[in-house]
Amino acid sequence: MKQRIKSVTISIAILSLLTPTLVHSQGLNPSYLSEMPAPARVIAEIKGTDPANAGERQLAAFTILWTLIIDMAYGLEHRFERQLTPDEQRVTGAYQKAYADLWHKVKDTYGKEYMGDLNHDRDLRNEVLDKFFSASFKALYTKSNQQANKQLQAARDRAYGNTPADTGPTQPATQGGGPGSTKAMNRCVASGRTLRRCFTEELGNGFSQMAGGFFNINEPIPIPTGLRMTGDYASANGFRVIFEPEIVTMVCRGVPSKNLYSVEVTNTQALITIKNGPKPLVLSLSSDGKLTGSGPVRVAGQVPAGSHTEQTAGMTTQHTTRTKEITPLERRQYPDAAQNGQTYTVQEDSTELVYGPTGTRTVTDFVQKTADCTVGVLSPIGGSPMPTVNQMATNPIAYITTLFSGVGVMMKGGSKEDALNEMLSPKAEKAIAPGLRMHGSYGSPTGFSLAFHPETVTLGCGDSERALEYSVQRSGAKTILVAKENGTPIPFQLMPDGSVVGEGTVLVNGRVITGTREDINEPFIFAPHPARCEVGRLVPGAAPGNVAVTSNSTPPPAGSAPGVAAPGGATTLTIAAGPGVANLLANKILAVLKDSLESVLAQAGVSAQGRSSRVSAWTLACDTDRQGQICQTGVNAFRSYGVTSARLDANGSTTFANIPSTGTFYIVVDTSKPRHLFWNVRVDLKPGSNSVHLDERNITPVDR
Repeated sequence: MKQRIKSVTISIAILSLLTPTLVHSQGLNPSYLSEMPAPARVIAEIKGTDPANAGERQLAAFTILWTLIIDMAYGLEHRFERQLTPDEQRVTGAYQKAYADLWHKVKDTYGKEYMGDLNHDRDLRNEVLDKFFSASFKALYTKSNQQANKQLQAARDRAYGNTPADTGPTQPATQGGGPGSTKAMNRCVASGRTLRRCFTEELGNGFSQMAGGFFNINEPIPIPTGLRMTGDYASANGFRVIFEPEIVTMVCRGVPSKNLYSVEVTNTQALITIKNGPKPLVLSLSSDGKLTGSGPVRVAGQVPAGSHTEQTAGMTTQHTTRTKEITPLERRQYPDAAQNGQTYTVQEDSTELVYGPTGTRTVTDFVQKTADCTVGVLSPIGGSPMPTVNQMATNPIAYITTLFSGVGVMMKGGSKEDALNEMLSPKAEKAIAPGLRMHGSYGSPTGFSLAFHPETVTLGCGDSERALEYSVQRSGAKTILVAKENGTPIPFQLMPDGSVVGEGTVLVNGRVITGTREDINEPFIFAPHPARCEVGRLVPGAAPGNVAVTSNSTPPPAGSAPGVAAPGGATTLTIAAGPGVANLLANKILAVLKDSLESVLAQAGVSAQGRSSRVSAWTLACDTDRQGQICQTGVNAFRSYGVTSARLDANGSTTFANIPSTGTFYIVVDTSKPRHLFWNVRVDLKPGSNSVHLDERNITPVDR
């Protein structure tokens, strides 16, 4: 046995020596990476009381080393894990691969899975520092820890009230019929939006709330509420800007750069400010629809420069064959058994899920390049290109709806070209003219609401909704929003404080679904459901009140507050984020489970796979391969135990009102980016008001 164990260690050391050198003495970023030891050296110098203990200590040493890199990036330069330099990513990747190889070999040798018991052992950490690093490196590591602790203490001070905390209003959670629900789908379709839009947005939002925030689905950049831009603009001298709701892409002589932007209106003009390094670019939107800027602009971005092949890794199914010995009495059950003296043997196939190489892929290499252009006058040359493709990058349900839209065209006798055109540029949606647009939801105490979408605005009055085309126009010093129903304009004005006002009442010609029919073009039967509301002043992010003004109704009582008040004695739950994590939790998805996520994964059969917890193993598996068996097993279990979900507001807060039951539940939320924090917090729900405070003190550790 000892000889076998020795051979395992030797084989790992040989593999490490055969790989490219882990570090180089020059050119590393940051430079202290030059002291990071190669995996072979770690295995050779970290000993144990016996071979089994040595394997566990070596596994923990690899964890300590890659965690050290991540911690120093944050402590010294306040860079998060997703902001590691290419050299830091390469070194941590080498340690993680060595860890995975060693974990499986140790498991096969001893039959015991390493559970991360030594990952936080202080003596082992000090041994690693003393064996492999110089005094100057250790001093730098100490400085990193001190700076990180100062940041953490500042966050705790704010949490304890030692400094003023932001106590902005929380955004009420949507009650009933949340994203992805049948009710939400029906309301969307009945409002007049296309089936494709409703399926993509409602099911996509529901999927993200139940799963996406917990295994790093590509999360879209939050879109600010208020004025935005759309369209593709170009100048005669090679400068171009392409607007999307969340970002703008500047292109100068073939060099692209994606940047955030903001839109504001003054008494005389609309100004678009694009973040571009130390000097933002300011463009003015004139009455003829053109953009005007002055002076030179330098654009820095990445351009393709060749490619290379790299190995991919993930969870794969390993097939093995073993010889099983059976008795003469069992032989009749195995017609292919081979006789071996007084006994018989059979060959049995077995499979197991292992982490390892999965193949190779070609990766495009990019280099940083800068280009200088003169801004001048930019004319609109078209709409923002292929919004459907951009949506597919952040919404997995968009892939499905896009695919089926093309299939539907071919089922009706269309060609492949027709199907492709429908997938990328749906006929049911008119091209949106370049210019000003809006984003966000606005509510009024009267029960009237506006919800802006890429293609329409949904007018709401109570539970009656209607999606209409709209435009944003400048009239003198005013910004006017005009929705149109059957050619009749319904005007609103955007005020300087960000609110929207309107005069009188508006009739919302809503509908409800009353049945279905076998017609691929018109599958639903609708019945009229109109309602009339006083417009009043609509505030961004506010829930509309519950009083709809119809022909025979009376105005709401004086002094009534916006929103629906919970009846006396009702059970409510308020989620609030501590000041230190409020920005990280802003607009993230929060889920409520019937049990702890660790227990949910255990009951689904997900093991720790050598990580510190099942949650860590699951998130790592989903990071590596979302369609893999481990990831999908956890996703299905997550859905089975889900109770409800909500999107946190800009302050990282939300409120669940009129909760029908009490008991023990778990609040699960994942910041994902830029700094990965995870909460799996138990709450014992009691009648009346309940609250949960999310901060650094109740996070759940996740290996990364």
